Amino acid sequence: MHLLARRCCSHPGIRALHLSRIVAPRWAEHSSSLDTHRPLSPFLVRRNYIQASKFPRWAEAIVIGGGPAGIAAVGTLLDHIPEGTIVWIDRSSFKGGSIGQLYREVPSYSPAGDYLRYARTPKSFRDIVNAAPKPNAITALEELQPDMTCSLSYAADMLELITNGLLKHDRVEPVVGNVTNLGRNPGTRRWYVTLEPNEIGHDQSVLKYQTPMVVYCTGSHPITTELPLDIPRLSLETGLAPSRLAKLLPTDKPCTVAVIGDGHSAVLTLRNLFYLAAISHRHLRIRWFTRTANLRYAEETPEGVILNENTGLMGEAARFARAQLEGDKLETSDAGAFITRVILPTSAGNDESATRSPEELESEVLAQNLEGVDYVIQAIGFTRSRLPALVPRLSPYRDPLGKPKRMVFNALTGWFFPNFASRSNVIGLFGAGSAFPELEFTSEGWRSPAVSIWKFMRFLQRMVPKWIEATKKGKFAEPPNRQECIEEAPRVVPPERLECIEEAPRLHGGGSS
Repeated sequence: MHLLARRCCSHPGIRALHLSRIVAPRWAEHSSSLDTHRPLSPFLVRRNYIQASKFPRWAEAIVIGGGPAGIAAVGTLLDHIPEGTIVWIDRSSFKGGSIGQLYREVPSYSPAGDYLRYARTPKSFRDIVNAAPKPNAITALEELQPDMTCSLSYAADMLELITNGLLKHDRVEPVVGNVTNLGRNPGTRRWYVTLEPNEIGHDQSVLKYQTPMVVYCTGSHPITTELPLDIPRLSLETGLAPSRLAKLLPTDKPCTVAVIGDGHSAVLTLRNLFYLAAISHRHLRIRWFTRTANLRYAEETPEGVILNENTGLMGEAARFARAQLEGDKLETSDAGAFITRVILPTSAGNDESATRSPEELESEVLAQNLEGVDYVIQAIGFTRSRLPALVPRLSPYRDPLGKPKRMVFNALTGWFFPNFASRSNVIGLFGAGSAFPELEFTSEGWRSPAVSIWKFMRFLQRMVPKWIEATKKGKFAEPPNRQECIEEAPRVVPPERLECIEEAPRLHGGGSS
């Protein structure tokens, strides 16, 4: 009967009224005289033909995001929630997030062995891998050296294989769409989620769900800032894709591209441009804006400790930088024939410019050296993607209670709480992935964001069982230590002002870096 209710596409008639009495598991039930309709609408269809339902449909958990963290969250939830539906929402097409859609040509930061560990950790993943015809993405990874980096296309193929398996899972309901609102009724401890489907075939403009548990895995995108000159931009995604660069840049006339940044993405972009200039685009020249001539590298000590693991150059980027860009080598290297380095000021100095801010000095240097540039690529980091409007407290009638509040994110446990609530309170809202990474101790003793496919999985494997248990009780068994790193999450805003969401969180608490 349960499967029939999830798969039928019949007109809401007698059968529908009967099946609508299916109730949620006891741990998720919180009675309310004004909220008596229990989950699982009889009109639920798993793919494109979801018919309208008067009441929000039930889900054991909702995961927002189709990238590596979202995939890992769905798989881990399936392992730890033995029955019921996991609703999985992606705003595009369930193609492995940015890695699958934008970064296939990028050399990886992590070794190939990390991608295999990711694919083999949840039981739900192992079932998918074992059932997949060979050869496949996993067998391709197995042929690589596990301690060496590789092209992200290997990781993208692995993510696509697992995603396709999850999309066919009986307990996963995938929806392509944009979440517009999340609101929580504290009386029932349920989140009410509203989204607008993007798929062709949906016969309704809005879908609604209710659930005790929501997991944000919404990902991140490159940061862009205003520049002193109005110059056409190329996205960082383009800079990291040699095939796209080759098509966009002219081969028959002079062209100058500026690259701003000195991290992993900036070095890979410089590498791509250099290869084009040396082989096919002989008129191409590059101006590199950096704050230092001496780059930072991830290095392993004799004791096996990796220094600068989360921030230093690694793999192909490190090899290219050491050989072509580092310090004085740029003056005599092959890349130096095409790349000109411009050092941006980091302080005001000791002369009459000391009264001016570093930002003002940097803007002046950029304005002077961006003259004559045809395109600019900024590689200055990533920020979390836009989040839906969120209201932590709703009335029984699902109307917002009080004024919008700021939500606070605990970057060690992965859970959110309203700033007016106790830190031990759990409201069933969690985050993971590049948008909300764990803060881990580095070998130098600092806290640093743990951003990699394997680190997302490792964090979720450790925390999802605790999230489920804490959601049942409304509290963590052991309240977080006051010295833990706490991050202020985006302000709650109405849907029409989504652009006002704060995307540069502040970190607080002892031990944070």
